Amino acid sequence: MAFFDEARIQAISGKGGNGCLSFRREKYIPRGGPDGGDGGDGGDVIVSLDSNLNSLNHLKGKKVFAAKSGNSGSGKNMRGESGDDLVIPVPNGTLIHALETGEYVGEINLETQNITIAKGGKGGLGNARFKSSTNQAPRKTTNGEESDTREIMLELRLIADVGLLGLPNAGKSTLISSITNSKSKIGAYAFTTLDPELGVMENAIQKITIADLPGIIEGASQGLGLGTKFLKHAYRTKFLLHLVDGTQDADKALESFNVIEKELEDFHLDFSDQQRWICITKTDLIKDEDLSDLINKFQSKFPKTAIYPISSITKNGLDILTEELFKQI
Repeated sequence: MAFFDEARIQAISGKGGNGCLSFRREKYIPRGGPDGGDGGDGGDVIVSLDSNLNSLNHLKGKKVFAAKSGNSGSGKNMRGESGDDLVIPVPNGTLIHALETGEYVGEINLETQNITIAKGGKGGLGNARFKSSTNQAPRKTTNGEESDTREIMLELRLIADVGLLGLPNAGKSTLISSITNSKSKIGAYAFTTLDPELGVMENAIQKITIADLPGIIEGASQGLGLGTKFLKHAYRTKFLLHLVDGTQDADKALESFNVIEKELEDFHLDFSDQQRWICITKTDLIKDEDLSDLINKFQSKFPKTAIYPISSITKNGLDILTEELFKQI
């Protein structure tokens, strides 16, 4: 199943209905006063939270979203019916940008569940509005306001409990496959760009969503590759696991760790509040003394960081890791 995290759309609000030019015409009242009603307001285009959604898949192929226009007013001071709003449902964590101006419009989340992206035009005024002591039979009306058209980018920042970091071949895909398959369900989604995975691990009490976040490489924070895209996704996770290939010597392993950490530091979002653990992967391919040396060097450099040696192939260390994740999330 494709996982779409971006959608470019055109939002068109409804036009306001025109005001009516009318005079009261009834038997025995040959010269009734003005009774033209106002036009109805055009509908808004509104982006709204739908907690049942976790992607923008439902917007694929849909480019234009137009609200209904208001109806014109009529005689007997009848106001035209207002046009219906058009609501676009999106998941929690959807960012809204105006493409013409580059303006950041806002984010749909639990605190801000609705944002109007195109305001409907106001209805015009009927001639009854213009009656005065000096003008008993006004023929003046106004037209309804025109619709508002905006080009909008919707961007979903993936919200997951745990994000997996690491250079290519650190073992992220193997780990997410192992712990989600062994515990229960897995859902693999292809992004519009790369192919990360989104898995669900659960026990009898709770579920944990785990996201593999590829694309974070050296230079990612400066926009190389698709790094900035996935750094944003990483920011929305509650907890980060940094995987390091244990088959490297200690210096190279530390260097690979520092590459990712530097990208997090250089990015414009603050990752300092997110707890991070280190996983030394592929321990089935490492001699015990080499693994011990690697763990000691990491622990001496990061004394307050939890370090978990694991093998996704033999499952060594996975039970401990997943048990601790359930405690933390």
